[in-house]
Amino acid sequence: MYPYIEDFAAYDHFAKPVGLWMLADILRPVADIAYVNILQRNIPELGLKSKADGTGHFYQQVTAVPEVLSDIPRRWKRYGMPEEILYQKLKGLDWQPDWIFVSSGMTYWYTGLSYTIRLLRDVFPSAMVVVGGIYASLLPDHAALQGADVVVPFQQPAKVANVLSQLLGVSLRGEKVVPDYSIAREYGYAPLLLSLGCVFRCEYCASHRLLSFEPLDIARTLRAFDWLYNEKGVRHFAFYDDTLLFQPEKRLKILLHHVLEKGYTPVFHTPNGLHIRFLTEDVAKLMKKAGFEDVRLSLESSEEEFHQTHQQKAKREEFLRAMEILYKVGFSRRHIRVYTLVNVPGQSLSSVEKTMQFIFASGGMPMLAYYSPIPGTPDFVRASSLTDLSDPLFHNNTVYLYRSGIDVSYVQHLHQLEVNYRHQVQREESPSP
Repeated sequence: MYPYIEDFAAYDHFAKPVGLWMLADILRPVADIAYVNILQRNIPELGLKSKADGTGHFYQQVTAVPEVLSDIPRRWKRYGMPEEILYQKLKGLDWQPDWIFVSSGMTYWYTGLSYTIRLLRDVFPSAMVVVGGIYASLLPDHAALQGADVVVPFQQPAKVANVLSQLLGVSLRGEKVVPDYSIAREYGYAPLLLSLGCVFRCEYCASHRLLSFEPLDIARTLRAFDWLYNEKGVRHFAFYDDTLLFQPEKRLKILLHHVLEKGYTPVFHTPNGLHIRFLTEDVAKLMKKAGFEDVRLSLESSEEEFHQTHQQKAKREEFLRAMEILYKVGFSRRHIRVYTLVNVPGQSLSSVEKTMQFIFASGGMPMLAYYSPIPGTPDFVRASSLTDLSDPLFHNNTVYLYRSGIDVSYVQHLHQLEVNYRHQVQREESPSP
């Protein structure tokens, strides 16, 4: 089960619980599986609309803001299906579960997890509840306080399979695991995962703590892609890889050649952002030919001082080389969105504006990515010197924004600048009268 989210903002921008689907792949040989995603959007009673790419708003209800966040001038919401629909789904099962596996997302979403577990206990009081996911891995001791019977503090498939084998008293495999898409229930788009983990150690990111780099089985992935495309009619695919362009001949090139050989016409999205230094002209050509329309890059800053104090994905020279390659193979500004971080400890806001100007002048469309402190990272230690981070709720990027000492009015200026750039791109692409 994927739980409720409680936050100031949340949106389905290619957000699916692919970790739960991988867990289903592990458990499938030995268990009957029922899957519930509380954030499921294609429920007729909810009346939610989707964009052409399948993304859209979650169902939401305004609720009381936690007292410890009462100083934040934003509305607090619970995202996910109404309780009555959830109860219908749970009570509609024709068998009682012995085990319930609940995923977790951001550390600051734990109140939604706790709320979900209370509802589960109401319907299935005798079931064992196991919590895994990002929050459980980063803060296992805190996660143990949310009402679960077991917390699994890691995400590597082999380790998870080993723990579950001991818990359930069965033998489970942890090799060649891929997402079990058959349980998804929503196919407006599909997440793709060619590998787990990351080969970099960015100081704001905990990916390397959560997962060591591990390629997934490409043959099983191709079969899953065929099923999604042919049986479910999926046309929009979002890569979840943290290092999609790393060793492309072993994974990405194989998939894209497969797409071209089959005559498929998908649209590929890269919401996580690509590592610029791995981009080559031959890979870019293949990406363009196979259907990449949303190419997202990561340039945390164009300022040299920032690079000297942070290990970054790309420097100015690498970014310019990547932009030259992308334009050469046929991409244009409307295809290329570039993330730049806002409010990283030690960062000046004027440097963010300069980076946005640099991105636009280089042919990209700047997008702000608001920093949130992640436990176990060097930047979390730096952020802790600026504000209290003792409660995971304080890791929320909105909370940190208001409490870190940043000039919020200048941040609003940066946001308007981002909007202005987007409108300028739209005017550039509008047909002449």
